[in-house]
Amino acid sequence: MGKVKDEVSGQKPTKPVKGKPGGGSVGALAQFVANFFSTTLYKPMQGRHARLYTAIGLGMIAAGAVWQIYERSLDLEAAARFAIPGAVAGLLAWAIFRVVHYPQFAEFLIATEAEMNKVSWTSRDDLYRSTIVVLATVLLLALYLFVVDWFWLFLLRMLGVLQFSGGGGFGSTS
Repeated sequence: MGKVKDEVSGQKPTKPVKGKPGGGSVGALAQFVANFFSTTLYKPMQGRHARLYTAIGLGMIAAGAVWQIYERSLDLEAAARFAIPGAVAGLLAWAIFRVVHYPQFAEFLIATEAEMNKVSWTSRDDLYRSTIVVLATVLLLALYLFVVDWFWLFLLRMLGVLQFSGGGGFGSTS
């Protein structure tokens, strides 16, 4: 066990409450706008995979949006048909780049990657064996339910409870 202190412990001093920098939602918006026009990278060597895959996912969404803009602008002249989607693509690419370097979001992605590195992933062989077990179980259960369903259909037809010839759709009386 441990030693027991004879002295009376005093209260611990409380930490001062930290307010949000910038003073609330207006400050947060100002911070976001300032970050949007900044060229600095926030902790560039941390959370690289999480940032990369997040940027790829957002880029795919942005590519779909740019494609829709291009499809809607086919009736415009050639310069505008390519300039408008190109400008939107450039703006969205910059926005995605800045979002993954926004300090609060980057900290979240860094923490996410750190937690994912702590996960013990199953091996390929274990995953293969588990998948085979699940698929075999599903197939056997489907076969069992088919046999039970067929048995009850046969029994109820023999007793005269179900009286259809089965020529039409399932459960039809034609």
